[in-house]
Amino acid sequence: MKQVIPNLLLIGCGLHAKRVYLPTLKATENVYGTKIKAVVELKEKSVDVSSFIKDYYSNIEGIYIDPFIDTHKHSLPNNLKQQLNKIVKEQEINGVVIATDPTNHMQYALWAQKQGLHILMDKPVSTYSDVSTSIKSAKQIKKDFELLIANYSPDKAFIVNAHRRFLPQFEIIQKIVNEVASTYGMPVTSIQSTHCDGQWRLPNEVLTIKYHPSLGYGKVSHSGYHFIDMASKIIKDSYGHSQKQFDTLTAFSKFIYPSGVLIQQSQKDLKKIFGENYSRLDPRNDAEIFKIYKKSNEAEIDATALINFSYHGTPVTNMTLNLIHNGFSRRSWMLPNDDLYKGNGRLRHEYHNIQQGPLQNIQIHSYQSKDNHDINNEDDFEIGGNNHYDIYIFRNKEIIGGKLFEKISAKDVADTHNLDQTKVMNELARHEAVKEFLDVVVGNCKGSETKGNITDHFLTTQLMSMIYESSIKHAEVTQKFN
Repeated sequence: MKQVIPNLLLIGCGLHAKRVYLPTLKATENVYGTKIKAVVELKEKSVDVSSFIKDYYSNIEGIYIDPFIDTHKHSLPNNLKQQLNKIVKEQEINGVVIATDPTNHMQYALWAQKQGLHILMDKPVSTYSDVSTSIKSAKQIKKDFELLIANYSPDKAFIVNAHRRFLPQFEIIQKIVNEVASTYGMPVTSIQSTHCDGQWRLPNEVLTIKYHPSLGYGKVSHSGYHFIDMASKIIKDSYGHSQKQFDTLTAFSKFIYPSGVLIQQSQKDLKKIFGENYSRLDPRNDAEIFKIYKKSNEAEIDATALINFSYHGTPVTNMTLNLIHNGFSRRSWMLPNDDLYKGNGRLRHEYHNIQQGPLQNIQIHSYQSKDNHDINNEDDFEIGGNNHYDIYIFRNKEIIGGKLFEKISAKDVADTHNLDQTKVMNELARHEAVKEFLDVVVGNCKGSETKGNITDHFLTTQLMSMIYESSIKHAEVTQKFN
């Protein structure tokens, strides 16, 4: 049988693609024969992207386009569609990596499905430029997922790169939870999930920086998706293993917007931090900025949500999400760095608390103190290090056996899984998602067998939709889960 070569189309070549996709795909060339045949990006980035990709691939075709005017339309512009169809045929494209602004995910994903292509797509599945303020757009997130599933083919890869699914620690936690669920019929009864990524944006940056924007859509559509996904998957899988069910979801959420952050930290406060130079950078007062914010379709900076899982009208499990952009940061400078993806003061503080009634408690603690994650050593497995990720397990050992208390460190995991300890483990997880995608393309496994398979993102997507709807309505939202 002729070996399948992954001939790929990269759609979007921003900070994430440059750091993860291009280097990883190039590194897999010897194993899979991977080739990127063409890249799609905005015209305004053509010079930068064409220069950057030359370090990885020669003779790669660049397709540079104007931004889509109406992101609510689910079809590509006809001229672009024809151009891409031609490239797919001539270059024998069999897979696509979608790394665009998430407001464009649906257009490219639906096109790729119709072309019969394997898909690796960044999270979230979809979002909109008014999703923080429009109930229609909030509800559309769930409808988008249903449309993609209606066009889904189990013979093809469709992987959503919510990379925490690929962390070995996540697999360890799932295994421990599911063993107790299977043996004792006890699903997760409560989970608290907190994440802060220290995205400190000054008022003028809120209005001008498009990466991880704070206008239109915010934290829930950025890194927040990972924790909705992580918490909901742990709960859902525990129900399956315990042979219990939930049939209804209820969500109540509240957002903090840029206007709230301005009250927390005013222009006067920022001048105290940065001195007179700050006034020259942004001479506007609070009232002027507040007025601009209110006209600019503010999105969530921070989000808190209480979600309940119930069965036949009886509440059974609570999930609490505390999703923070505006938290502890190492940024101490006035002008932002060029690289907003890594650096710029950004670091991760993450905490999860998983209860299985009186039988077991699992806690995850991950706290960084540095925003430079490119150089790592053994010290980075300790608290404050780039790779700090401790799992604490407390067991009612007289009933379920095992150790009363067990700690599993990231160093333990790196040793037992033979991982590259000079790399941040979250980065390695992203690479694993790429390799899983390539394994499907070359025929090593089926798309339906993948950890990131889109069919397993229904609950995540439904909750994301409900969280937005609840905040907009300032009210509880209840939906059936089927």
